[in-house]
Amino acid sequence: MDENKKIAFIHYFTEFILVSIGLGILFVLLFFNDFKISINVLSLWVFFFNGILFTYWAWKSKSKVWEKFMAGIYFVIVEIIIASSFTPSQG
Repeated sequence: MDENKKIAFIHYFTEFILVSIGLGILFVLLFFNDFKISINVLSLWVFFFNGILFTYWAWKSKSKVWEKFMAGIYFVIVEIIIASSFTPSQG
């Protein structure tokens, strides 16, 4: 396999793994919520999946430290906004 095919394979395999993790998180959240989709479940899923995507980006990115720091601050603000949208479930 030549170098370009290896790079493409690794890229698409990584995307497949990230999508699988996202769908797995959604499935687990739906399982704990008796497979009832709600804003709370979607908000919680976005909260967790954003964390995974941001961590992956920070790990693989060749950006400067200050750029990662600024993106991290933005990420924390967005996560706080998402977390504040959770409402207590009524059961």
